[in-house]
Amino acid sequence: MAYQTRDLPPWQRHDGRADTVGDVHIRTCDEVRPLAASIEGWLSDVQGCALFRAAAATTGKGLIVEIGSWKGRSTAWLAAGARLAAARVHAVDPHTGSREDPEAATLAAFRANLTDAGLADVVEPLVMTSAEAARMLDGPVELLFIDGDHSYEAVRLDADLWLPKLVEGGTVMFHDVGTTGYSGPRRVFRRSICWSSEFEGIRRIGSMVVARRTRRRDVRSAAWGRCAGLLLYLYDAQRGLRR
Repeated sequence: MAYQTRDLPPWQRHDGRADTVGDVHIRTCDEVRPLAASIEGWLSDVQGCALFRAAAATTGKGLIVEIGSWKGRSTAWLAAGARLAAARVHAVDPHTGSREDPEAATLAAFRANLTDAGLADVVEPLVMTSAEAARMLDGPVELLFIDGDHSYEAVRLDADLWLPKLVEGGTVMFHDVGTTGYSGPRRVFRRSICWSSEFEGIRRIGSMVVARRTRRRDVRSAAWGRCAGLLLYLYDAQRGLRR
């Protein structure tokens, strides 16, 4: 479903804040889609729209942080939403090498793609590791998107470094949890989110999963968290059968 102007909270509709990309008014997922589609990446449109909506809904209680940007497809979705909220995206990625492509050097493409999309002014590239960025950014985080190195050790480090910064009511989004392609993000999400009493509203969008920080979840949310964690074992079983 397109993200319509009427879906925005009243303070994000016509209050004079910046809401354009170049000369084009961007207020819906349908308007962001062609910009993002021109950027190489693995994020689906449905997942991108979820990022857009989450960024547009931020209220200024904390930063928008992306761990893992690659060439900027997910960053573009976040940035378009962040502009509606008069916010910026802190995009963390060393842009050199990856488990999939050790020779990768993506910074030039990342900058060019965001410039072409008219979104470079809404993004603060942090060309460094997740650990370095966590030391540099001291403030709270309202929206956290984790899509960096997918090894268990790396995802766990990202979660341990960044989840404590997430404000109450803040949103965390993990990519590539609901897939047999990777196990690291799923194992960490299960440990850090599903089994935790501090997260509720767990839901899946394709391979991406989303949760909201709370002071302490209620009984129903706790039951669903445990259920969600158990359901994720199905992907582990499928992964094992394919070996």
